[in-house]
Order: sequence, then structure tokens, then C-alpha cells
Amino acid sequence: MFALLGDVQFDLITYFDSFESQYSVDYAEHALIEGKPRLQRIADQLDEIRIQLSFHIHFCDPEQELTKLRRALSAHQAMALVLGNGDYKGWFVLTELTATSKQTDQSGTLLALEANLTLREYVGDKKNPLPPPAVQPRQPPTVATSRPVNLAAPGIAIGNAVGQVRTVVRQVVSLARQAQSTIRVLSDAADLVRQLKTNPAAAIKRLPRLLDLSKQAVATLEKLAPAVTSLSLHMPESTPVLQAIQGAIHALRNTQAALASSSISNLAVQIDYISGQARAAGRELAAAGSTIDRLAGNIITRGL
Repeated sequence: MFALLGDVQFDLITYFDSFESQYSVDYAEHALIEGKPRLQRIADQLDEIRIQLSFHIHFCDPEQELTKLRRALSAHQAMALVLGNGDYKGWFVLTELTATSKQTDQSGTLLALEANLTLREYVGDKKNPLPPPAVQPRQPPTVATSRPVNLAAPGIAIGNAVGQVRTVVRQVVSLARQAQSTIRVLSDAADLVRQLKTNPAAAIKRLPRLLDLSKQAVATLEKLAPAVTSLSLHMPESTPVLQAIQGAIHALRNTQAALASSSISNLAVQIDYISGQARAAGRELAAAGSTIDRLAGNIITRGL
């Protein structure tokens, strides 16, 4: 999940087309006789965000996604904009929506669509500002503290402070993405070595790089596991994430063992196994990533 705007969720396959933010200040200009004018600050102007998105039938229903955006535009309501990592951007009003059909089938069914959104900051009543979306603790905390979160502590009291929940979720998402990136690089590197099977002398020189990548991925996952464990004490739905992490670590351990026992004589067989285990680790984390996105979405929309 990339972001939530109210109840509208943006899911990205690889990247978004454009995310432009504009911040400005309004100044009054006072003319002077025989001199340059003077500027006097009046106030900050409303922040503006412009987002360009692409929808394709292979990944979603473009017509349905356009309907969601039109409903948000017609609602004429301020909506909270929160990124998938938990960063709260503020309350915004959807002021403009432009949709361009890029591809249809012979019957006119929409296949590909580009949408441009314009969001303007909603300030509201300063005396009664809109609260940021967050988890509401089941029981109000008696004492608020500013101590850093100890992700390794098994009994971390997540329900005692909304800030701690955000910190844990943000750490989980960040570490999971870091591990996914490392495993993706590992898998690509292993595929490259597979192409060198006919040249074992050249292929064997690349194995230390594969071993380093697998160790980096395991180290990241070992940091991620206690964070998810502490989260699962209060959010049982995160348990599948921990299971996926354990599965990925197991596959990476198999990769390391195969790399350690590889030689020129058995490399042709070993590299196929190594590549397969790297892809298996990636599949495990891919499933974990979708669950992490749902957890972040539930927190943002007070679904917990």
C-alpha cells in the first residue's frame, strides 16, 4: 500500500507516476517612492499536492477505481492523507480530478486510465482542529512517556501510546522492504550466475557476493522478527508475517549452506538449488508484505 486518502487506498505495483507537493507563502508588496518595494509576510498559503496515477486492467478495474475517486470528489469532505509507512500528511480536500482513457477494447470497456488528482490542505477551525488518524487505545494511558521503543522487548506495551504503535509499524514496514530489496538483488545475482554455468571458473568467483547478500538479508530479517513478535502480542493478525519471516530465513540458510559446499565440480547442480531457494525466500516475503500493508491500513483508518 502506497497511501490512504480517506477510505481510498492506493496500491502500487512498482512506482507511482508523479507525486508533487507545493508549499508557498503569501507576501504583500508595498511600493516606495524612488526605492524598491518592500515585502511583508501575510501568511502561509495552503499546501497543495498533485498526484498522477495509472490504472491498468491487468492490476485493477480502472472504471471502479475512477468511480472511487469521483465519489471522494463528490463527497466534498476533508480526508486524511497518510502514507503506507505511517507518515501523516494532514487533512486535504480533493479539488480536481482529471481522467484520461488511454486504452479500451472493441466494446468500449476501459482497459487503461491515467488520473491526475489535486489535493488542497484543509485547515478547518484552529480551535477545534481535526485529529490525525491513529489507533485509539482501548484504555487511556495513565502516564505518557517519551522513551524510545525497544523493539526487542517481548512485552512491549503497544497499547499504552499511539506513538509507539506508529513507531513499531514503521520499523516493521521499513525492515521488511529492506529485506525484500536485498533478496531481490540476491535472486537476480543468482540467475546471472546460472547463465555462467558453462563457464564454472567465472561463475565460482561470483559466489562470495551471493553469500554476502544472503547474510545481509538474514541479518535484516533477524531484526524484523522481534519487532513483529512484539506487534503480534497486541495484533494477532500479524502472526502470518512472523511465519513468513521464519520461512524466508530457512530458505536463506539453505542458500548459505549450498554456497558453502559449492565447487567447480558441482556448481552446475548447486546453482539451480541456490537460485530456487532465493526465489522461495522472495515468495515468503511477498506474502508478508501484503499482510504488513493491511496492518498499516488498519492503523491508519482506526480499523484496530
